Amino acid sequence: SACRDVEGELVSIASPEENAFIKSLLKDDDATGVWFGLVFTQEDLRFEWDYIGRRSSISFTDWGNDELEISIDLPDDRDESKKLQCASFSKQHDWAWEPKACDESAGMKYVCKRWPIEKVCTSRTCFRLLEEKTMHFAAKYDCEDVGGYVATIRSQEESDAIKDFLDQVSYTHDGWGQPGSGVWLAGSDEDSEGNWYWEIGRQKFAMSYANWRKDEPNNAGRGEHCIVLAHDDWSWVDVDCSSRNFILCEIPDLNPVTG
Repeated sequence: SACRDVEGELVSIASPEENAFIKSLLKDDDATGVWFGLVFTQEDLRFEWDYIGRRSSISFTDWGNDELEISIDLPDDRDESKKLQCASFSKQHDWAWEPKACDESAGMKYVCKRWPIEKVCTSRTCFRLLEEKTMHFAAKYDCEDVGGYVATIRSQEESDAIKDFLDQVSYTHDGWGQPGSGVWLAGSDEDSEGNWYWEIGRQKFAMSYANWRKDEPNNAGRGEHCIVLAHDDWSWVDVDCSSRNFILCEIPDLNPVTG
């Protein structure tokens, strides 16, 4: 989406004050409508916020239609409601909310909320933590979307810098900091059990540095072929590649330290 191009998402609005602030920015805009991050879910038959693939309930509304204001729902005509699965600020209704067909484009703009950028740089490269949890195969694509790849750690210097950086991260959602949580690295032994290598795209190369936890890797359950930095001490642990973890991306062009 256009918001992803600037490292963000369609905005979700946490309070009436935020809503009023955004409307004040739109006051003189020439758009007929402005998209934001509200979507209609067929499962629950209601509007919810959608931010980085996570859904959350609405705590307030600002519909231009009184009936919608009361019900937080779509019109009773289900054939019509199937078309109206997104929402916009409507100029016609003094920038109040209006349900719209998601594919409508004429006269439409959008308002984005940029992701917080958590990064650290070493003499070789830079690392960025993404604010989401996913399986390992999907982590590769998420890192590509921000111009990098799943991280490799090639020295004690890099390991120490990343530990210090991760200790300062203050995410409060989606299990960050809870026992068992971790951060994906690019290591794998899927080709040959016990022979670990870094994998970047289609390139594979041997590890010259490792920081395994005691008694790791252990291939528990005979299916642990990926590596995470375990949150409790940031040592390496082998895990099932289909588990869900946060993502550490390596992005060489994020201005690494020189000296």
